[in-house]
Amino acid sequence: MSLSNIKVHELEQQIQWPCELSSEFKRAFLQYGVLQTHQQGYEFKNTEDTKEGMFYLLNGSLIISMRTKDFDHFTYHLIGQNEFLYYGDLMGYRLQESISVEFLQDSQYLKIPEQQMQVLKEQQPEFYKFMFEHLKKKSLPLIQRGFFNSKFSIDLKVAFTLLDLINKQRGIKGAVSYLSITQQQLADLSDVTRQRVNAVLKKFEKQGILAIERGKIFLHDKAKLKQLLENENLTFNSFD
Repeated sequence: MSLSNIKVHELEQQIQWPCELSSEFKRAFLQYGVLQTHQQGYEFKNTEDTKEGMFYLLNGSLIISMRTKDFDHFTYHLIGQNEFLYYGDLMGYRLQESISVEFLQDSQYLKIPEQQMQVLKEQQPEFYKFMFEHLKKKSLPLIQRGFFNSKFSIDLKVAFTLLDLINKQRGIKGAVSYLSITQQQLADLSDVTRQRVNAVLKKFEKQGILAIERGKIFLHDKAKLKQLLENENLTFNSFD
C-alpha cells in the first residue's frame, strides 16, 4: 500500500537524508515507499528477490551479514535507527554477493523496492547524488571497523561493539541500558569467537561495567567502556 500524502510529508521531515536534496526528489523517493515491521528474531536471506531495494530503519536495530565479491568470508555490521541500507544491482555491479538480516529488536522500516529504485534512477537527476553520498557515509564506518578489528585487543573490540549497540538500540531515557543480543551475535560483530566474548563479558562483569541476566546484557558503567577506548587515544562522538 502506498503512503498517504500526509505520511510522505511527515517522513520527508523525519528522515535523516545523507545530503541536501530537493523536496521534489524526496517526495518522488517516498511515493514508492512501503512501511514494514518485523519482530525481534525475524530473519531473511538474499535468496528472497523481493527483499532487494533501499531500506530506511525508522526504529529498532538489526545485524546484516554480507559476503562481497572480493572476499569469501562473511562480515557482520550493525544497523540502527535512522540508517539507510541498500541491497541490489543498480549500477551493473553488486557490491554484496550475498546478504542476510536478523532483527535484534522489534523494528519498523521504510522500503523502496528495487524496481522502483530503477525508475528513480531514470527519472530523477539527483538520484546519483543521493546514492553517492549514501555509499560514502556507509563506507567510512566499515573501513573504520575493519581497521579496528585488525589492530586492537579483544577487550577493545568487545567494548567498541557494546558501545555501538547501546548507541543504536533505543531505550527508555534514564533507565539502565540493556542489549537485546546473544553472545554469538556479539562475537560476530566483534570479529572474535563466542568463547572469548564470554570471557571478556565475565571480566567486565567483575569490574562492575555490566551484568548478565536472563540472556540480556545490562550496561551499568558506560563511562568505563569509553575510558578503555580513550586510553588507546580512540574517541567516537557517537558514543557520547
